[in-house]
Amino acid sequence: MNTARPYDTAALDKLAEDLRSALVSDILDGLGYRNQSLEPGLRPTVEDQVLVGYAYPTVVEIVDAPPEVPYIGLLDALDNIGTDEVWVASTSSDAAIWGELTSTAIRFRGARGTIADGYIRDTPMVREMGFPVFSRGTSPRDANGRIEQRRVSEPIDVAGVSVAPGDLIVGDDDGVVVVPAALIEQVVDAALAKSADESLFRVAVREGMKPSDAFEKFGVL
Repeated sequence: MNTARPYDTAALDKLAEDLRSALVSDILDGLGYRNQSLEPGLRPTVEDQVLVGYAYPTVVEIVDAPPEVPYIGLLDALDNIGTDEVWVASTSSDAAIWGELTSTAIRFRGARGTIADGYIRDTPMVREMGFPVFSRGTSPRDANGRIEQRRVSEPIDVAGVSVAPGDLIVGDDDGVVVVPAALIEQVVDAALAKSADESLFRVAVREGMKPSDAFEKFGVL
């Protein structure tokens, strides 16, 4: 996708070092966006990572038989994902909507990770890759004949949140937060500022300041 975006690859790498989903969620709460965190239950395949990138939504449709030609929509979506994007998909199917080969395919197209509101497979290989993939769990069932995926240019609903192309995805061990595209820079700047205040709070209480006084001074807890 060619939509103008505020951060390039290097900047996103730096944000992955400095941001946390909780920080971003707090800032969104303060702006009145209190439903931007995906429902609890989506867990990272590899822990101790922070995923930051731009949403690439796909639609998943449940089917009951294999098509004549498999994976048409999926392959088109894999071919067209862009640098710094995060594959986003949601389904109620018990088939795996993601796996190691799809992870490999988008990783080497410059994508940053996957949010699968559903099941994945090939878990040991995905974990060995170290590629950020969030899911609800695992299933050995192949997608072929059970679901069809295709890319879309409009928002989709994922785990209770509307996700549009170009929204900023921030995911870590605490969960996944979606920042609307129009708010990205405002939210990121505020989250980084809050992170700095949290560091000052830590130093102050470690040096003996009462937590209530530190809260009054720095406004974070």
